[in-house]
Amino acid sequence: MVLSTSHPNSDHPTPGRSRAIWPEALAGGPFGAPGKIRTKMATEITALTQIETVISLMPDAAVVVDGKGNIVSVNGRAERLFGYERGEVVGRSIETLVPERFRQAHEKDRAGYYAAPRARSMGTGLELYARRQDGSEFPVDIMLAPIDGAALVIAAVRDITERKAAEAARAELAAIVQSSKDGILSISEAGVITSWNPGAEQMFGFRPKDVVGRHIGLLFPDDPVLEEMLEAARHGQSPPTRDTRWQTSAGRAIDVAISVSPLAGQRSGFSVLVRDITERLAAEANLRRQARWLAATAEIRLSLLSEASLTESLTVVCRWANELGGARAATVFLADRGRARIAARAGEREGLLPLGPLPQAPTLVAQAMASGRIEQGRMSMMPGLAAKAFPIASPGKQDERAGCLVVLSDEVAHLDEHALDILSGLASQTSLVLELAAVRAERDRLLISADRERIARDLHDLVIQRLFGAGLRLQGALSLIDSQPAASRVASTIDDLDTTIKEIREAIFALESAPGTSLRSRLLETVADATESLGFRPLTSFHGLDGREVDLQVQLELAAVLREALSNVARHAHASKVEVDVTLEDTLELRVRDNGVGIGHPERMSGIANARARAELLGGSLQVTGAPEEGGGTSFEWQVPIGA
Repeated sequence: MVLSTSHPNSDHPTPGRSRAIWPEALAGGPFGAPGKIRTKMATEITALTQIETVISLMPDAAVVVDGKGNIVSVNGRAERLFGYERGEVVGRSIETLVPERFRQAHEKDRAGYYAAPRARSMGTGLELYARRQDGSEFPVDIMLAPIDGAALVIAAVRDITERKAAEAARAELAAIVQSSKDGILSISEAGVITSWNPGAEQMFGFRPKDVVGRHIGLLFPDDPVLEEMLEAARHGQSPPTRDTRWQTSAGRAIDVAISVSPLAGQRSGFSVLVRDITERLAAEANLRRQARWLAATAEIRLSLLSEASLTESLTVVCRWANELGGARAATVFLADRGRARIAARAGEREGLLPLGPLPQAPTLVAQAMASGRIEQGRMSMMPGLAAKAFPIASPGKQDERAGCLVVLSDEVAHLDEHALDILSGLASQTSLVLELAAVRAERDRLLISADRERIARDLHDLVIQRLFGAGLRLQGALSLIDSQPAASRVASTIDDLDTTIKEIREAIFALESAPGTSLRSRLLETVADATESLGFRPLTSFHGLDGREVDLQVQLELAAVLREALSNVARHAHASKVEVDVTLEDTLELRVRDNGVGIGHPERMSGIANARARAELLGGSLQVTGAPEEGGGTSFEWQVPIGA
C-alpha cells in the first residue's frame, strides 16, 4: 500500500509522488512472486489515490484507517482539526486521536466493527470526544464508511463544539423557562398562545392544554396595554416593561408587569414575560404609608410644640387617621365622668359626629375601653358605616383607657395589618397629646397660681394698707368737722372704705385659693358665716367638683346666691335643718332645702328676684318651691351652665 505525500496543507493528492511503505513486497519478499504483488500493489495504489481524491472533497475532517487500526491517510481538514502534519500522523494508531481514558474501550469497539463493517454513525447515543496534538479534547460526531475490497474504513469527523454549546444554551434556556416562577409564554402574530410555561400555569391557574391555541385576550378582556406593546415591537421598538392587571382562571384580577420581545429566528410572533407584582405593590404601598406615618407623627408633634389647643391637636390626629385608614370619617371619643364626649373629628362624614358630650358612650367605644383591644362593629349614630375602635391609654396609666380613636369606613375588614399598626400608633400618639395637654394645663395652673399670689400680696400689702390708712385719717378728721352734712358724708365715705376693704379681702382669698379648689372653699366659708345666724350648721355635700375648674365670676355669683338663700332661711323659715348640695356636671347646680314653715306668700321677693337675676345673667334659672313630700319647708334650686 502506498500513501500520498502531497503538501500537508492541500486537500488533494499529488500523483507520482507516492512512496511504498512495504518495500520488501516490491522486491518479491515472502509474500509471493513479484509479478502478483506488483499487480496487487498497483490496484491498492489506484484505490488509495481514488480515496484520497474523495476525502479531499469532503466537507468534514476525514481519516482513513486500515484493518489494524493504523491511519493510512488524512485530508487537510483533519490536519487542521487535530493539529498534526500529515506525515506526523500517517502510520500511527487511530487511538492517537482518541483521549487516553477512552483508548482501551475504543480498541475493543474497533475490533467489533471490523468483524462486520458497515456504514453508520460511530457511538450512536454516546458522547464522543477526540484529542488534538496539544492534548486538548473536543466533542465530535463520527461517521464510518468501509471501502469495499480495500480493507479500509473512512471516518468522517466533525467538531461539534459549537453545536454542543448551542445545545447546552438551549437546554439551559429551556430549564430556565421551565423552572421560572415568572410566566413565560409565546404568541403568534395574531395573538394566539403557542407556548405556556409552568410559571404561567401556577400564576394564572390555566393548564397548557387550556390556553395553547387560544387568544391571549383570554387573560385581559379590557386591557389595551399588551396590544400597545405588541404594536411598538412590530415597528422595531423595544417597549419598556409596563404594569397592568390580568385575571386568573378563577376570574380574580392580579397585578402583573409584562415585557414583550419579538421571537428570534424563523418563527414569527412574540415572547411575553409576565411577573406577579402583588407583593411588590404591597411593599411600595407600605413604604408610602410609612412615609405618611412619619409625616403624621411630625405634624402631630409640631402641633404639640406650637402650643395648639387640645381640640386642634386631636383634630390633626383624626385627619391623619382618616387619611391613613382610608376612612370616611375619624373621631376621638374621650371618657368624661362615666360618660363620653366627642373631642375631635375629621373626614367627609364628620358633620354627623357632633362635638360635645353624649347621653351615653357608644357600645363599641365602651367595649374597646373595657377590653383594651381593638374592637370592630357598627355604631347607632353612624349606621351606614363600619367602625373600628382603637383604645387610647390614659396618660401614665397603661391599664386604664382615656377614650378611643374610631375610624369609620364602608367595609369592616378593609384595613390590613400595616394599617392597623399605624392606626394603633396614632392612638398612642393621642395618649401623648392628652398627657402633654394635662402637663400644659398643670403648668398654666401653677403660673396662674403664682400670679394670683403675687397680686394678692400686692393688694394686701399696698392697696388695703393705703385704704385702711385713708379710713383712719378720715375718722381722725371727723371730729374736727362742725357741719353735720359734711360729717355725714365723711362717715359714709368711711363705711364705703370698710366695704371696699372687705371686698378686696374676699378677692385676695379667692386669688390665694388653689385653682380647682376655690369654689369649695368659698362655699364652705359662706356656710360657716351663716351658722351663727341659723343657730346650727347646715349639712353640706359636693358632687363632681374634684379636678374641675369654675370661672371666678360664676364662683362669686354662686357664693352670693348661697348667702342670700341661707339668710332667707335664717330670717323667715324657722327651720331646724338645712341641706346644701352643690353638683357640677354639664351644669353647676345649687340646691338648698330646709324643714321650715315653707315659702308661703312673702310680701317681699327682692332676695329671690336677685338670685333669679344672677342665674339668668349666666344663662341659668332658679326654682323656689315648697317641699311637702319631705315634711314641709322650701326647696331652692339654682343652676347655670358651666361654660357660661
